Amino acid sequence: MRQLRNYTEEAVRVCIERWYPAEDEICQCDDCRLDVSAIMLNDLDPRYVVTDQGALYAQLNDFDPQFKADLQTSMGLAIQTVKGRPRHAREQMPGEM
Repeated sequence: MRQLRNYTEEAVRVCIERWYPAEDEICQCDDCRLDVSAIMLNDLDPRYVVTDQGALYAQLNDFDPQFKADLQTSMGLAIQTVKGRPRHAREQMPGEM
């Protein structure tokens, strides 16, 4: 059965896994990572695919320098947004006392 997929969502997930900074001042909790992902998805254009051929075509974006730059720029802006207004108290951030 064919499925509707947003390739941009997959690209954002991979981007977060590979490039999310492992710095002390940036919260590493799942909530903050999901917030960053949501902000990125609202910022980037969706790329919907239904067929495997469409998915392969969408994956060609992985080799497009502009698409990578757009992902990294969006992630940087999203991290700054979440870092400035995390949805939890500073005391609740993992690794802090």
